[in-house]
Amino acid sequence: MQELKSALLADITEGEYDEGRLLPSQRKLAEKYQVSRDTVQRVLGVLAREGWIESRQGRGSVVLRTQTVRSRVRGNTAAKRVPLGPLIASAFTAPDVTLDVFTLTSEVLYTHVRVQEERIRAGEIRPETITIRVLTPSDDEPLPYPRALDGPGDDRPQRHLQGIRRYHTDNLVRRLQDLDRDIDGLTATVEIRRAPLVPYSKLYIFNGDEVVTGPYVPTERPLTLDDGTCLDVVDVIGLDSTLTHCAKDDDPESQASLIVSSWQKWFDSTWRLLAT
Repeated sequence: MQELKSALLADITEGEYDEGRLLPSQRKLAEKYQVSRDTVQRVLGVLAREGWIESRQGRGSVVLRTQTVRSRVRGNTAAKRVPLGPLIASAFTAPDVTLDVFTLTSEVLYTHVRVQEERIRAGEIRPETITIRVLTPSDDEPLPYPRALDGPGDDRPQRHLQGIRRYHTDNLVRRLQDLDRDIDGLTATVEIRRAPLVPYSKLYIFNGDEVVTGPYVPTERPLTLDDGTCLDVVDVIGLDSTLTHCAKDDDPESQASLIVSSWQKWFDSTWRLLAT
C-alpha cells in the first residue's frame, strides 16, 4: 500500500497529473502499478483524506493540488510557483549530488529520489556520486503530532507515524544500496540519523547551493491506521506547507547566499552534535 501511495504521489508531484485532472480509473491504476483494485481503492481513500485528490461521484478522482515551491529566479525580483520534483531533478544532474534533508517521515523525499533512481537506471542522467543525509526525529520521545483528539494518551497515531518513517527510510537506504551496486562508476550512499528535535519545518539542501524549506502546519484531520481504524487527530501534512526556494548567487554576502549558508551550517552542526 505504501509503495503504491509513493508511486501515485510521484506522478502527481512530478506533473503527470496536473491540478484539476482526473486520475485514471481504478482498473487502469491497478493494471499500471500491478496491484489489486482493493489496494488502489484504499490508497485513493488515504490521498483524499490528506487533501491530494477528491473522489467525485460518477467522475472518478480529481487532483486537487500538488506540492509547489515559491522560487525566486536569479536576476528577477518576481517569484514563481514550480513543482518540487523539477528542483530535485535539476540537483541530480550535477556530477556530485549532495542532498541534506530534515523531515518528519521521509515520504516525499523517498517519492522523489525514487524518480531520480529510475532516470539513472534509464541512462537519462549519470552522476558520479550521490550522498544523502537525512535527519528525522527520534522515536524515543513522543511528538506533539499526530495526537488523537479524543484520547491524548492513545499511542497508536505515534506508532503509525513511526511505521511510515521506518518504511520510507528503510526503502530509501535499500534503493541507494542497490543503485551503488548496480551502476558502474557510481558511488551512492545514504545515512539516516535521529535528532531529539520536533520538526517545525521541512528542509532540503541541494548540493550546498540551494535550499527549499517550509513550515509544517498543524491541522485537524482523520487518520486511517493500518488496521483500517479511523481516528480524528491533530497532525501536520506536508501538502499544507508553503515551500520557498532560494539559491546562492555570485555574491557570498547576498541575502540568498547567506540563507543557504546559514541552513547548511545549522544542518552540519545538528548532524554532528545532536544526531545519533
